[in-house]
This record gives sequence, C-alpha cells and structure tokens, in this order.
Amino acid sequence: MTDSFASLPHRTTRDGVERKTGVEVEFSGLGEIRVGAIVADFLGGTATEPHFHELTVEDTELGDIRVELDISLRKKDIPLLEQGLSMAKAVVPVEIITEPLTHEEVIRLGSLLDELRLNGAKGSRAGVFLGFGVHLNPEVVAADDPHTLNTIVAFGLLEPWLRRAEDLDMTRRLMPFIETWPHGFVTQLVNGQFSTLTDLMTIASRHISSRNHGLDLMPLFAHHDRALFDRIFPAQSKLSARPTFHFRLPDCRIDEEEWSLARPWNLWARVERVADDAHMLETLRRAWLEHNHYLPGAEGRWAERVAKLFQSKDISEPEAVQ
Repeated sequence: MTDSFASLPHRTTRDGVERKTGVEVEFSGLGEIRVGAIVADFLGGTATEPHFHELTVEDTELGDIRVELDISLRKKDIPLLEQGLSMAKAVVPVEIITEPLTHEEVIRLGSLLDELRLNGAKGSRAGVFLGFGVHLNPEVVAADDPHTLNTIVAFGLLEPWLRRAEDLDMTRRLMPFIETWPHGFVTQLVNGQFSTLTDLMTIASRHISSRNHGLDLMPLFAHHDRALFDRIFPAQSKLSARPTFHFRLPDCRIDEEEWSLARPWNLWARVERVADDAHMLETLRRAWLEHNHYLPGAEGRWAERVAKLFQSKDISEPEAVQ
C-alpha cells in the first residue's frame, strides 16, 4: 500500500542541504538471506555473503542496505548462539537498516516494504510475542536551532496522543524499549527552563538514563557535546553520535495491507508540524500546566484533550508527496 508521505516543515538543514532520514524496520517471516535477495531484486545492487546472520546489499537505488538478525544478540560471543538464533527466527526480528535517505528515497523504501509484505514479511500483530518496531532517524535542522528545541518540547506534549494514535501493540507496550518520558522531564521542558541544547542535556540527565524511550535523544546529545555527554550519561559512553532524532515509537505492521511506512512517517511529521506552529505549541504548553496529571487516567484524558485541540484548531495534515 502506498500512502502519502507528509512533507516536514523544514526540508533543509541550516546549511541549506536537504535533511535526510535513516530508517530501521524490524519484522519476521523471512530469513536474512531471502530478504537480501528481495532487496537486490527490487532496488538493484548485490548482496554480500552472509556472516553470522548479517549481510549488506550494496549499491542499491538507496545506497547500501544492511540486513541482519537482532543486533543485540548477534554481536555477543555466546556458545551455541548461532543455533539459538536460527531456531528463534519466528520471534527475533530481521532488521533492514538504511543509510540516510532523502524524502523521495523514504517513499521508495515504502514500496520495498510493500514488496516484502507480498513475500511473507510479518509485523507486530502477527503473533503474541513479536513487538516489532520502525525507527526513524531524521536529521536535525541544527543542534541549537529553535525548531530542534521546539520539536523536543512538542514530542513531550504529544507523546500520550501519539501512543494512542499509534494503537501500540500490547507486547511493545509491555516491553521496556519505548517507555514514556517522565512527567517531571516534560514539565521542565514545558516551563521553558532551557535556551540551548546544552541546557536541555543537563535537564534530561536528571530524568533519563536510557535510550529506551519513544524518542531517544542520546545520539543527538552525544553529537552536540561529546565531553558533556560522557560525563552526564556515563552508561552510554559507547553510543555512536549522530545529528539526528531517534523516533522509536511506531509499530511495524508490515503484513497488514492497509499499513505503510507513511503511517510512522506522518506521526513524526505531526510532531514537527506542531513544533513549527508557535500558537499551537503555546496552547499545548498552557493546557499541560492546567491539566491534573496525578488523577487516575490522567494520561488518557490528556491524549483526548490534545485530540480536541487539534480538531478545534483545524490542524490540517502537512503537504504530502506521493
């Protein structure tokens, strides 16, 4: 299925270069060798020889695409792991990992996912214990650009609504990989107690120590100020820095005909669109501070309030590209 992919409100970096987005997609139902063959057939390129459940399809239309079994297990030196991974393919995802892509290339990747679906790829809801995700890594305009800082605030304000809109798979909700941001962190963001990304890093260090959130800021923090990052996030010292957000929230529902990559992409586009709308962002800030976050069901009521604000402000979808 090919849906419309919303345009981001800022298409270029501060240097005038088109922003790119790396994409990671998890699914089961196909082995890595079969996935590599499908990628090469659909996008061109040549698949390398597999090594311990990892291969690269080189020189495709979208650059090199890595195909690998669960990276956290694959790189550990554990006896009999090779046999264990082979037996666990039903629940351990295969991942495809792209280089940073232009907007048009992201759309083309969406067509590849449609092709994988037709060949038997399975998503989160194909089994009880799956819980597969789509990760988007959109390049920031610039580290200290107002849009970057506002996007972080916007995500904090929208997260309960995003989780409801995404209707997250139960397994992913129960797993510890996409925990919500702490209420105290969001409130400090809403109160505007920072003016630079460096300030925001210091605030975040008081509330967050893990990458396991719907929006992982650690790669961006590390890229912005490595020395400060290593000091205030010592457990993340081996992390690879990059000037991107890491949006981990969306489910992969690749086997469902009505789903496409446009769904997680457009969720992220909504965050950036709110970040770019000063009036809407201020309206949400004020509503957050007025909301009683301590009563039972407060998160659900906040999600409903956000939905009503969107309706009352007639927030239309961003311009889309087919």
